[in-house]
Amino acid sequence: MRKIIATLLSILIVNNSFSQKLEKSTLDASILKADRIIETDNRDFFKNVESLILYNEGVTMFEKYYNGFRKDSLHQIQSQTKSIVALLMGIAIDKGYIKNENEPLSCYFPEYFNEHDSLKSTVTIKDLLTMSSGFEWNEMLPYNDPQNDLMKMNQSSNWLQYAISQPMADKPFTKFVYNSGCPMIVAGIIEKSTKMKLDEFAYRFLFEPLKINRYEWLKDSTGFCHAGGGLRLTPADMLKIGVLVMNKGKWGNKQIISESWIDRATDPYLPTSFDISTYGYFWWIRDMKNNAGKSTRVLSSEGAGGQKLYIFPEYKLIIAFTEHNYSTPQVSSIFIRETILPLLN
Repeated sequence: MRKIIATLLSILIVNNSFSQKLEKSTLDASILKADRIIETDNRDFFKNVESLILYNEGVTMFEKYYNGFRKDSLHQIQSQTKSIVALLMGIAIDKGYIKNENEPLSCYFPEYFNEHDSLKSTVTIKDLLTMSSGFEWNEMLPYNDPQNDLMKMNQSSNWLQYAISQPMADKPFTKFVYNSGCPMIVAGIIEKSTKMKLDEFAYRFLFEPLKINRYEWLKDSTGFCHAGGGLRLTPADMLKIGVLVMNKGKWGNKQIISESWIDRATDPYLPTSFDISTYGYFWWIRDMKNNAGKSTRVLSSEGAGGQKLYIFPEYKLIIAFTEHNYSTPQVSSIFIRETILPLLN
């Protein structure tokens, strides 16, 4: 009997830890205050905010567009594209097109491998998804630096070929190195295994079920989608991606992506080279604390310039920003630090 009671108590504790409530009136007041600042502050980074959406407990509590942008405006979501590609890989595995993420890259593109490069032959899909492929790559340079691999890839006529042709620098799954070529290769694997273009696969198995009908995808001369940052969506449709992830792959009554994939995609595998974050499968994971030291896990999909989607699973809260702050401070991080974290109980 004691064992049964202990088990029930543990279940209650676990369930309670994932059902924390936010005080609605306090949250509303904080959002309205932040909105006034965005509308009236003359500093450039506030003028560069394009949209803010806040979703809590199944309801969109706040949605507003700024500086000439409208609800139906498509936004370049930049590297948030990567997070969506990770979900597409999960769907491809769920549907049996790909066995699992532990398969080696060489199985799909043997033409880029030879017997003299045994280290490269060990690179797996998981290594790509966690940005730990070990490829020699540097995009943490100014965009106009001729050594920036992202710019060199973008300027090439074949993005997939550029990404997969890079030599090895490290043993796979030992070191996080931000590499926008990794999602290109993941997309290539999806295309090869499904015999569908990435955008066709995305529409059939992800966008259509979520009723995402308006989008644009940047492509190279071969018709290959830019899987590292080339997708344009409306902010409200990007929010749907957050709802899907927060609900463990379920949309309404339909399981779009398996819960096990969402768990694996949002599991922290390696520390990143940025702040306190760790990295899942093209998703960022942080344990954030409020002023009183209260800690909560935050999942995020992030793109350059301030394209941010923050998911607070414990509070059933999602916050989505689009901005044009590429060389100025990003309002999303200020909003999370100054407005949201102090409200967490």
